[in-house]
Amino acid sequence: MLSKVETQHETIDADIVFAGAGPAGLSAAIHLRQLIDRHNLTSPERMIEEPELLVLEKSRHSGGHLLSGALLDPCSLKRLFPDFIERGCPVETGVSDESVWFLTRRNKIPLPYLPEPFRNDRSLVISISKFGSWLQRQAEELGITVLDSTAVMEPVIEEGRVTAIRTDDKGTGKNGQKKPGAEPGLQINTRTLVVGEGSRGSIFRQLDERFGLQPQNVAQIYETGVKEVWKVPEGRVKAGDVHHTFGYPLPSSVYGGGWIYAMTDTSVSLGFVSTAEPDNPTIDPHWNLQQFKLHPFVTSILEGGSLLEYGAKTITSGGYHAMPALYGPGFLLVGETAGMVNMQRLKGIHLAISSGMLAAETLFAALLNDDFSAEGLKDYARRFEMSDAHSELHAARHYRQAFNDGLYSGLVKAGLKLSVPGLKRTERSSPKERLKPGNRAYESFVRKRENFRPDGRLTFSRSDDLYASATRHEEDQPCHLKISPDDISAICAVQCREEYGNPCQYFCPAGVYEIDHDATPVLRLNPSNCLHCKTCDIADPYGIITWTPPEGGGGPDYKTC
Repeated sequence: MLSKVETQHETIDADIVFAGAGPAGLSAAIHLRQLIDRHNLTSPERMIEEPELLVLEKSRHSGGHLLSGALLDPCSLKRLFPDFIERGCPVETGVSDESVWFLTRRNKIPLPYLPEPFRNDRSLVISISKFGSWLQRQAEELGITVLDSTAVMEPVIEEGRVTAIRTDDKGTGKNGQKKPGAEPGLQINTRTLVVGEGSRGSIFRQLDERFGLQPQNVAQIYETGVKEVWKVPEGRVKAGDVHHTFGYPLPSSVYGGGWIYAMTDTSVSLGFVSTAEPDNPTIDPHWNLQQFKLHPFVTSILEGGSLLEYGAKTITSGGYHAMPALYGPGFLLVGETAGMVNMQRLKGIHLAISSGMLAAETLFAALLNDDFSAEGLKDYARRFEMSDAHSELHAARHYRQAFNDGLYSGLVKAGLKLSVPGLKRTERSSPKERLKPGNRAYESFVRKRENFRPDGRLTFSRSDDLYASATRHEEDQPCHLKISPDDISAICAVQCREEYGNPCQYFCPAGVYEIDHDATPVLRLNPSNCLHCKTCDIADPYGIITWTPPEGGGGPDYKTC
């Protein structure tokens, strides 16, 4: 983390820097511009001089790294753009029919009653990557600068306050040498940094280390969502069909579930969410998705279809009590970075937009009063406490934690009672009972997974799925996955092998980690495969993997996710 200006980096100034061009960051920039324009039109005597708003995005284009189901509750979008349909917002369809199923290995059992908080009848089915690209266009039409292929690497902190950020260097080789045409990153001075990196962002991690943002008594919880988009034969679905599932292929001690959303009559978004846990790292999100597709219900929809796109991301799911502090000296947190995801509804896009708008209103007041002090930014927390977003997250505050003791206990606590004769009630296992090398259940589990052979039509290997993500990185650059050589030789080669069986080769949905105990070092990294989901940073049981942004422009290139 920088504490002083480095002379090799060109320095430029901006009033507000937005780290991340997702729905939260772009909504914040857009709404701030709307407020300024409206004010200057109606109150010329207190004219706000045109501020420099700068949105930075590490993907090759806004939306390129965005992945979600996605169902959008349009409530906050209507406030941002009441005419969003007329503006060409890429809505695929509205939800026409929805159901929730409990899956056994061969059968599906409908949930007989769907409580109001779980219903999606007013939601829209969208591609979040298309939505992100559309939001970028709206921002640029308002004169907001969006710099893509630009990764924010670290905040600059001076006198206890964020005063600037540093972007990625371009053209640095694997060994740190400068290649021809290399360009150092920028230092961008800012009055306030708005952090909207999504789940487990590297800037948030650095700010948390410096300012202690995460609650001390409530641990954040994460899941990994793995998704495919398919073209399917006519007659299998109708546009707007929405299915959520729980049960198969997970044991009842593991949190997770699947979804199938019909975007059109011949295209579906489907995926599977698996908990990402350091004390249960043998969970394999990619394998879970492939097993999910083998269920007769899912197969009946996909069979004869074709894979269009693949992706993965982690989800911040701890809810209201696990939310970090929303502001600090010189910065605001928005969207999923701020923990604004409602796992009860499996939704966060509308909350991201809401948080961005609340941040914009705070920044507008700071501009108007020329007060960007911590006390001035504190108003963001007050605005959140008075908002619908707060009411929604507070109402769902116990939902995810209700499943910490297992599926059935969680269903009862969540008000989703299900009685299935003959089903074995398996509560959540303790860490001592988890799958570990030497355990008969572990060996059986590993054999089953290793004996699985994707058919290339319905099920796919990691490498085949990765190809469908259009992931691309500059090969000759420093590895962005930080693991010390000492940890590789001591932990990966010995301790992790004995205690967990080197689960990094399984919990990564992109095949970044390969283990070969006959080689030195035992761990081989394939960073060019990285989907930027950050599962490794979360699920590693020893905490020795640190995900950092690679050179900007690298990573997946989602178009329909």
